[in-house]
Amino acid sequence: MNWIVVKAVKNDPPGDWSPIIELFRDYGIDNTLEDRTSLTGCYVDVDGVENQIEGLKRALAPFELDEFSAEPLVEVDWENDWKKHFKPRRIGKQFVVKPTWEEFESQPGDHIITLDPGQAFGTGDHPTTRMCLTFIEEFTTSESCVLDLGCGSGILAIGAKLIGAEDVYAIDIDPIAVEVAKENFCINSVEIRTGVGDVTELNLESGWNIVVSNIISATLINLAPDAHFALKDGGIWIVSGIIDQNWADVQMAATKQGFKLVKFDQEDGWTAGVFSK
Repeated sequence: MNWIVVKAVKNDPPGDWSPIIELFRDYGIDNTLEDRTSLTGCYVDVDGVENQIEGLKRALAPFELDEFSAEPLVEVDWENDWKKHFKPRRIGKQFVVKPTWEEFESQPGDHIITLDPGQAFGTGDHPTTRMCLTFIEEFTTSESCVLDLGCGSGILAIGAKLIGAEDVYAIDIDPIAVEVAKENFCINSVEIRTGVGDVTELNLESGWNIVVSNIISATLINLAPDAHFALKDGGIWIVSGIIDQNWADVQMAATKQGFKLVKFDQEDGWTAGVFSK
């Protein structure tokens, strides 16, 4: 299979790449790699891809990029090549995240999360996921009812269930992500309810102890009212996926809804936090 690598470069990087990430998604690139000055994604080289590339280039014009490139990359097995970098990893005090294709000798008290991420986000290798799992480990009890908004691979929902949550409901707007999550729930032998759609489509009920959202900052800001509604008094909202520069905006949106900051953590330019209702 042949691929085309698309790269957007801003030498003076924006404070928030998420609008550009969303444009990549609008034009058919769901998964992107971000560094300080560039965003990279891939198309499969098929008929009509040139039109998508030109459309993306035009849509990005207002961002005044220093460079936009689309170069062929031939015969790279992306589906399997990345797997050599996904190894078992300890997170927090008890979690170990491992891929289905790796062996691991567990220790007493370990909670093993076994994953095949497929096309969904969430392997435990990213700081945003690690910080979320650490907060889930800290705040989840056997009486917790946990709502995972934007479940991706299902890693956070699995973690909540393994740590002892009474009920977990995992939803995502992407139906592929939900199917991947369901497969991972089966692999880990956990019973977790799932839903496809955004919060308005699913008519979420209130009364949750914990809502967890590892999503980009703009979406978290929009989700703040729904997260507040979904939680019972004293419940907590765990947020992640926030680049450090956007933390103040997310915190402000949460505060306007009546949330109080409990704690936050930062790692490699990313911030995660815990708010209480």
